[in-house]
Amino acid sequence: MAISVVRDEQKRWLRVKCVGVLTLDELLNFLRTARGSVELRMWPMIFDGDEASTDMTAEDVLRAVAVVLHAIETTGMRAHVAVATSDDRLYHWMLLYEAKCADIGVQLVRIFRQRDDAERWLEVVSAARNLQ
Repeated sequence: MAISVVRDEQKRWLRVKCVGVLTLDELLNFLRTARGSVELRMWPMIFDGDEASTDMTAEDVLRAVAVVLHAIETTGMRAHVAVATSDDRLYHWMLLYEAKCADIGVQLVRIFRQRDDAERWLEVVSAARNLQ
């Protein structure tokens, strides 16, 4: 499995591509490091999981959300994240992740079936955030 992160300097977004089977350990490592630097914390992120699947379970969601909560408590909130995946298992797992993040007050994550929809949403929330 591979997660690649590319900086879109023009939009000031992080573009993430996930290919293969996404495991819990890989996701936890990604959550801890992808926006670890102060410079990147407020860069919106688009996560393309169209070529990914997962073997994670619903219980794994709580571990991922715990990493998010720890990051917020120690270094503050991050920018919005839009996830797109056509894989049924990964999509359902990510919907649960979105809901559990919302339960802890993190309403910055949205899950989509289509990457175009995810990008459109991220454009809108990024533009609105820049107006404040």
